[in-house]
Amino acid sequence: MTVLGHTGCVVLYCVLGLVMPRLLRGEFTLAFVREDSLLICLCSQDLVACSVINSSECYCDDRPLFTLEQQAHGPGTVYYKRLTVWYTSSLNVARLLNNSEIRHLALFKCDSTVDELLPFDHFSVRRLERLSVSFPLRRSGQSQDVVLGRDMGAPYHEEARIAIIHRAVLAGNTGFKAYTVRTEVDSKGMVSFPNIFMSHEGLPEMTSMFVTFVY
Repeated sequence: MTVLGHTGCVVLYCVLGLVMPRLLRGEFTLAFVREDSLLICLCSQDLVACSVINSSECYCDDRPLFTLEQQAHGPGTVYYKRLTVWYTSSLNVARLLNNSEIRHLALFKCDSTVDELLPFDHFSVRRLERLSVSFPLRRSGQSQDVVLGRDMGAPYHEEARIAIIHRAVLAGNTGFKAYTVRTEVDSKGMVSFPNIFMSHEGLPEMTSMFVTFVY
């Protein structure tokens, strides 16, 4: 067995000193979506919504915006168990999240302007269990939190679930509603909503699926 020696132990302790605090505190994943930029950040702790992102707490990766256009029309490339999104552009948020796979999603609108009209009415998020939407810059600081599928008794372990989120949720409605249906899936993987595109990539084979409409 190789012995690390004094120098190796010092290096090891230094690495553990940097890594262990982050492991103990957990990691906070943040997407900051604006009209002209997209940042994906991994932070050592939760941040105050729409605040300054401190480089000592977060490591951020600047993503090209053209990938959002591809995301809006193709299979999802965003996979997170928990994701917090700060945004000033509803259009780019919808593009980022469409066909994504996220279990817990928190949305924070970081300006008070009237949003632009989206070229599509909805976007889909696969396996979504919990959705939070907040408008911290409004005087009333409106926020809403909903557990999807509760109205149908959909279990958390149910993998075959998709949320269809209307664009009005991003624009800043005073409140949103959600209802869930259980629909049959045919041999081609299609459900009973021909006007709604939902990517089934990565979902297990199933004969039925929970679909939650958020509007």
